[in-house]
Parts: sequence; structure tokens; C-alpha cells
Amino acid sequence: MTSVHLAGVAVVALLSENFILVNCLGIGTHTRAFEDAAQARRTGLALTMGMVLTTLLCWLADNLVLIPLGWTWLRTLLFTLLSLLSLCLIQHGLRLFIPELYRRLKDILPGIAANCAVLGAAFLVSQRSYTLGAALLYALFGGVGATVVLMSYAGLREDVGFDSCPRAFRGAPISLITAGLMALALVGFYGLQIA
Repeated sequence: MTSVHLAGVAVVALLSENFILVNCLGIGTHTRAFEDAAQARRTGLALTMGMVLTTLLCWLADNLVLIPLGWTWLRTLLFTLLSLLSLCLIQHGLRLFIPELYRRLKDILPGIAANCAVLGAAFLVSQRSYTLGAALLYALFGGVGATVVLMSYAGLREDVGFDSCPRAFRGAPISLITAGLMALALVGFYGLQIA
């Protein structure tokens, strides 16, 4: 792939196919990630690490084992197991090499294991037959895009104060309206591809 195609993959993952707002994947993160900017940043970091490592393991398994042997019907099972393995590897690696980061992320990492954005990235990469470089770039920028959305939404909640809206809109209604308006901002990028 040329650098223009790789840039297109990055832009698609970041904007036009944002995992949270456009694909509706990754919404199952901790509720605090949508309320606190620091928690949103930590959740986004854990989600990005999980997406990149899971995509790497799934791409290798898919292209080196499943496709050559004709066992593509095992993708769902194998990708699910590899996503759990990748989160275990991340937990053990952080515990050994960066204990302070592990301490901050240890409550978030188990929830990331069940996050659909992690598996969604691996399946989308597999369906589109990306090269390894494009697959890792797609997962990285998909995670960055999810982090930006989480932090933006948490920042809006802190700055705007959703309690000042009319009583009928307080709680879930204003949260859904805000998420919908953020998603509409990205709709303009939908279909954007760099030649």
C-alpha cells in the first residue's frame, strides 16, 4: 500500500467510521468514562492498546492459519479468544514494566476485554483484507478516534452542565441528544476516502 492509501485508512478510522459515534461500537465502556475527562483518557488508552494488540494477533492468526487452511468459519471463536489473550498480555506487561500505569488502568482493563470495538476492529480488518501495516494503522487510529470522542463528551458534560437544561431533557435524553449531535458532525466525513 502506498502512503496515500495508509493515510486514507487512518482518516477513515479516525473520522468517517468512528467506532463510537458512527459504528456504535465501544459504547459499553465504563459510565464514568463519559463523565470524567481523566477517566475518559484512561479508558481510551486501554481501548487503543487492546484494539492494536488484538488486531495484530487476529491478523496473524487469520492470514497465517485460518485462510491458508480454509478454516475461516473459526474466525469468531478464535478472534474472541485472542482478544481475551491480548488483554491478559496487556495486564501482565503493564504490571511488570509500568506498574503505575497498571495501577491506574486495572479497573478499566477487564471491561475492555468485553468491549465490542476491540473485536470490531479485528473483524473489519479481516473483512477488508488489509495488509498488516494498514490493519495496525486502522486499529491505532480507531482507538485514537474513540479516545477523542470519549474525552470530548466528558469535557462537554463538565463544561456545559447538563443540569441547566429543561427538566424534561435532564439525564438520558440530553445525553442521547448530545451524542447524536456529535455523530452528526462526523456524518459529513462518511464516504470520505483518499484515492
